[in-house]
Amino acid sequence: MTDDIRDDLAYVKALAEEGRDTPLVSGLIYVIWGVVIGSAALLAYGQEIGIGVLAFADGPWLWIVAIAVGWGLSMFFGRRSHAKPGASTLGNRTAAAVWFSVGVFVTGLWLTLMVVHDNFTSFGVPPYFLFNLMFPIAFGLFGVAFFATATAARVGWLRWISIVAWICAMLSLALMGNELHLLVGGIGTLLCSAVPGLILMRNEPSDVV
Repeated sequence: MTDDIRDDLAYVKALAEEGRDTPLVSGLIYVIWGVVIGSAALLAYGQEIGIGVLAFADGPWLWIVAIAVGWGLSMFFGRRSHAKPGASTLGNRTAAAVWFSVGVFVTGLWLTLMVVHDNFTSFGVPPYFLFNLMFPIAFGLFGVAFFATATAARVGWLRWISIVAWICAMLSLALMGNELHLLVGGIGTLLCSAVPGLILMRNEPSDVV
C-alpha cells in the first residue's frame, strides 16, 4: 500500500467519523475548461454579430488555441489535483476517468471534423456546418458525466447541472446555423463547467490535512 493511498484512507476514515463524504478535488479543471471554451464561444459570437475584437476569432485558430490552452492547463494543474487528500477515492477516480474520456472524445471529434467537414457537400451539407454539432454533443456528454460523477461521489446537486447541460444541448441543437448557437454555447459552458467548478473548489480539502 502506497503512502498516498494510506493517507487517503486515513482521510476518508476521518470524514466518515464526522459524517461527511469525500469532496471532489477536480473543481479547478472544470473552471479551466469552462472559462476557456466559454470565452472562445463568446468571442466567436461577438465576431458573428460584428463586434469582434480579435482577428483570429473568425476561423479555426480561435478553437485551436482554446483547446491547446485547455489541455495544457489541465495537464499542469491536474497533477496538483491528483495529489490532494482523497484523490484516490472511488468518487474522485470515477470523476477523473469520466471527464478525461469526455475530453478525449470531444477533442477527437473536433479534430475529425477539421478533416471531413467538407466531405458531405454533395448531400447539401455546407462546409463547416457540422461543427455546429459540437455544442449539442458536448452538452449531452456533460450531462452524462455530471450524473455519473454525482452518483459515484454522492454529490446530489450535480444532477441539477446535468439537467441544465441537457437543456443547453437541446437549445444549441435547435439553434444550429444561427449566431445565437454560439451565445448558448458560451453561456452554457460557463454555467455547466465554470460555476460548478467554483462551488467544488470551495469544498476541496487543503493540500495538508
